[in-house]
Amino acid sequence: MRYRITHRTAYRYADPAYESFNEVRLHPVSDAAQVCLDFSLTIDPPAAVTSFRDYYGNSVHHFGVPYLHDHLTIEATSEVVTFAPVDRPATVPAADEPDRSPPLMELAADPALADDHAEFLIPSTYVGLEFDSAEFARALLAADPHVSAYEFARRTGVVVHDRLEYRLGVTTVHSTVAEVLAGGSGVCQDFAHLLIALCRHAGLPARYVSGYLGDVAASAASHAWVEAFVPPYGWVGLDPTGGLPCTGRHVKIAVGRDYADVAVVRGTYRGGGTAALDVEVTSTVLDATPNLVSGHGIGGGRKGELVQFQRLGSLKQFQRLGAMTQSMAGMVQTMRLPASDVPPQLEAPDAPRQQPQQQQQSPLV
Repeated sequence: MRYRITHRTAYRYADPAYESFNEVRLHPVSDAAQVCLDFSLTIDPPAAVTSFRDYYGNSVHHFGVPYLHDHLTIEATSEVVTFAPVDRPATVPAADEPDRSPPLMELAADPALADDHAEFLIPSTYVGLEFDSAEFARALLAADPHVSAYEFARRTGVVVHDRLEYRLGVTTVHSTVAEVLAGGSGVCQDFAHLLIALCRHAGLPARYVSGYLGDVAASAASHAWVEAFVPPYGWVGLDPTGGLPCTGRHVKIAVGRDYADVAVVRGTYRGGGTAALDVEVTSTVLDATPNLVSGHGIGGGRKGELVQFQRLGSLKQFQRLGAMTQSMAGMVQTMRLPASDVPPQLEAPDAPRQQPQQQQQSPLV
């Protein structure tokens, strides 16, 4: 699947702010499941932008507006190709293929795995590994002590989907897993945190993913899901809000221990009073590429032939219409893509079309 996604975040201050400093994680990753073909970032009022990779390899852009302003608009536009259609899991076996993952009990007892992925097995800011979630995980394990690692992750994603009710406004960016379990409802951020907690309790490394549903034309937010580390597949994407594995509709931006590591926008400002926030995410399906393969598995006679692997680029900034635009080329793949109709969506009948993540900018007192 090939998408063009625009994520626009607009703050309007009640009184003029006289300085603002922010970092954003909006640049989609390029990995074995997807490639970012193009990315641009526009800041209004104009600001100089710097970029770096954080500890988890996410692309982070940082900028400051050190003069009087009454608004701040951040607009990121990305073009991304995912190497799976929307009706097929991206990183796990298809329904007609055998599950090759080891028993979870065996995997959880592996000291090498625990050492390699320690940060995704211990408590983190919003995933406290507390008593209630521990009891929940014990009950799931007791139901099938010999379950495979992948099957546990898949089943637990369905359990979380069934256990929580999707409701806006009942949780905040700071809600913990214990609070979500007690309330029984939340948004995609809360579904993801609960699934991460249950996997970690069971000894299965799990991390938080921020991203988009590429086939959702318009929404007021980005999306969030979970990746569990399952040999031999690696990091397997699971979307507990929909109760299904991740597919070619899922576009990954960033990963971390929980939401605290991957906030889409994080910043502070002086002056300004209260700030009104408006978020708009729009996506266009440019092409459906159900047989596209990545650079790791190119085969003869398959559609979506990879015709150029790498183009090296550097940071480019230019002024346009009074705004500073930044384009990061990085590593870019150019594809020759076949035209076809968009495959039907894979989603639970009651799944919300796109789930909000909180975006935060705080006044600096």
